Amino acid sequence: MADFDALLAEYTDKKEPVVHGVLTKCVDKNGKDIYGKTVGWDSIQSDAQPLREDAVLKMASGTKLIASIALLQCIEQGLIGLDDPVTRVLPELDNRKIISKSEAGELAYTPASKPITPRHLLSHMSGMAYTFLNPLLVAWEATGAKTSSNKIAEKMDYPLLFEPGQGWVYGVNLDWAGLAVARLNDTTLENYMIENIWKRVGRSAPFPTFHLSHHPEYKARLMKAAQRKSSRKLEPWDYAYGDNDEDEEGGHGLVLTMADYTAVLADLVSDSPKLLKPSTIDLMYEPQLAKDSPGLSMLMQLKPAWDMIAGPVKEEYVNHGLGGLLVQGETPEIGQPANILCWGGASNIAWWICREKGVAGFFATQIHPFSDNKVKKLVNAWKKDFWSNYQG
Repeated sequence: MADFDALLAEYTDKKEPVVHGVLTKCVDKNGKDIYGKTVGWDSIQSDAQPLREDAVLKMASGTKLIASIALLQCIEQGLIGLDDPVTRVLPELDNRKIISKSEAGELAYTPASKPITPRHLLSHMSGMAYTFLNPLLVAWEATGAKTSSNKIAEKMDYPLLFEPGQGWVYGVNLDWAGLAVARLNDTTLENYMIENIWKRVGRSAPFPTFHLSHHPEYKARLMKAAQRKSSRKLEPWDYAYGDNDEDEEGGHGLVLTMADYTAVLADLVSDSPKLLKPSTIDLMYEPQLAKDSPGLSMLMQLKPAWDMIAGPVKEEYVNHGLGGLLVQGETPEIGQPANILCWGGASNIAWWICREKGVAGFFATQIHPFSDNKVKKLVNAWKKDFWSNYQG
């Protein structure tokens, strides 16, 4: 405990912050808070206030878990099958083309022969990537093909990098999944989540939102972000998430509080979950990438996307489930047990759930860039602090 506390005190020094504020909480399967530390400040400005436990956070890709749960609920209800083509509800994803480069060095496109399914969206196996992660998509974007629209079906209409199901790449899958949820239920994604996620786990208004500017009481509690320009120096930063007036992005658009998120995490490790059937949560833990498959190799190549979240794990233990990264072996360096489902967000957010122990954890700050080395050190110290003192 002393190591983490000392690191927090050093890093959140108001005069020269390394990380201006940190929120952590761990919960058990009964929804009880069993660990929590909120330290630091709500901004790097001279008038910064002590960080509150109910600070509002831009979740970035922390949104993906919530959208995954929503799509899995639709699958449970029989609205769509896990391995059904999604084109029935997302016709924009029909007739996809796979991008490549010809021998002459020009961009080439080949029609995909396989349909995209909910399984592919939940596991990032559709072939749809974030454009900045792949040079082919950067070149495609440079042709002017990408629209300036803020509608998911237009701005995330990208070529594929491989046949659906034949690889792994991090991308816009959960944004499309959220759009599918909205269409399947003839409502907005935000309203769907209020009724089927937030209320089910006992949350009350103000509810998590995709539209921060519509909720002044939320905006007033927003933890301001900062960007690291040198080993210690922080400058103001603003994440362009959480306030899209044209759409609701299930991949990165939610703003919420730590208590909102840990209520969901606690439910996923509960003996009597309210959000999903136990058998569906079992499914979330099933590895989707076969040993020696191209997809597993591609997941390893993108280690910077999950290194901070997973911890100092052996690569042989890492796979991807339906809704998050799987760490199937123990991580003795931080005391982390096997069979962890986890992910996080670009604002340096990390979450994990351990069903076997019946506990889950949440870590948040609002620091750019993602997987910042100082934040990574904090995350590992937090996990070690929790697991070394856990009595379960």
